[in-house]
Amino acid sequence: MNHSQRKEIRKKAYFLLQQEEFHKTADLFLEADHRDPQYDWYLLFLGDVYRYYLNDPSQASLVYETCYRRGLTRFNTTTLSPMRYLLKRLSELNYEEGKFEEAILYFEKFISFQPSNFHEGDFCRYADSLLKTGNKDKAIEVLTLGKSYSKSRRIRQMHKDLTGCQEKIEPFPLIRAGYERIPIQTEIIKPGMNIPAICDQYTKEIREPGDIITIASCVSALAESRIRCIDEIVPSRFATWLSKFVRDDNFPFGGNAPLCNPLSMQVAIGEAGAFRIFLAAAIGGILGKIFKGSGMFYRIAGEQAALIDDMPGAIPPFDYYVILGPEDSNQLSRQIKERTGCEAAIMDANDLNIAWAVGTSDPSQKHMIEEAMMDNPAGNGDQKTPIIVLRKVCSPLHPSVGQTG
Repeated sequence: MNHSQRKEIRKKAYFLLQQEEFHKTADLFLEADHRDPQYDWYLLFLGDVYRYYLNDPSQASLVYETCYRRGLTRFNTTTLSPMRYLLKRLSELNYEEGKFEEAILYFEKFISFQPSNFHEGDFCRYADSLLKTGNKDKAIEVLTLGKSYSKSRRIRQMHKDLTGCQEKIEPFPLIRAGYERIPIQTEIIKPGMNIPAICDQYTKEIREPGDIITIASCVSALAESRIRCIDEIVPSRFATWLSKFVRDDNFPFGGNAPLCNPLSMQVAIGEAGAFRIFLAAAIGGILGKIFKGSGMFYRIAGEQAALIDDMPGAIPPFDYYVILGPEDSNQLSRQIKERTGCEAAIMDANDLNIAWAVGTSDPSQKHMIEEAMMDNPAGNGDQKTPIIVLRKVCSPLHPSVGQTG
């Protein structure tokens, strides 16, 4: 099956999912797998339909296992292979089903290549599986490794409970820059969902006059179907060549610069144009200097290039998609305000104390919102808290105040 045929199947799948025709989507991927059995992604897609849309984890597990066994000789550990995505799902499903021995086998394979999608929850589930099977020493070893690569308080608390160490774990500050930050847990946001309606639904029992509702840009873009699946993108020679020069520190268990992936680079070229991307790369300092220091590449390439999120940073089942930025973040912010009565902002933040209010309903609040969100209180992964409600507090004594109680 050629790329255009695969792209057409993906287009049909999008349509069927939007129509909530989940069984027909499953049939589509099953038929595609029969026609193209060397393309292992179709079984992964099929398993995800069972798990995330049909809520049938047992059938999903069978499909994932079939895919994993069948393609094992072809898989590699890169983000362009189904392997890491299958291992994430199989380890988690076996853990949820109480099959701890089986979960450990998948966790061992998963953690062995220190993948960028081995997140906080994976460290904790792996350690707990080991505890459940009586291997406390190995559980401590896993959590110690997690501590060295993650700032997670959850990992640190679990490690402290097991070892009795005297590490002081500072609670996440509920207040920063004079604003209380209230995380709002949601369902998994899927393409076709209405972000203003989601914000209204999940904050209506909590929000008060004067609050500011923020939501992650990647989640907003996902709802707008501003995503490109791995089977939709064919990187050009130019994208493949240029992606090699992107700064890539290759941190274990950490994400790389999104555009070091040729698929993401191709999406950036599609958004900004080849000439603009080349100009940005040249001025930014090609040959290993792209993205270093001044951020000149993104300034020239434009907002959409800066907002691109690479695979596999998103929460499953969207961790094999390149996610763009929202089409118009300012307009989306205004729509949230119209729906909820609260000022709103679309946020792009990370754990490096960098927060960017990509769009706001009130531009005069942009800097203040960025200060309040600097340490990235949102959780777009296992936490499922992409919405943060900011609430002004009276006369804060400090820029940030720790959680009490």
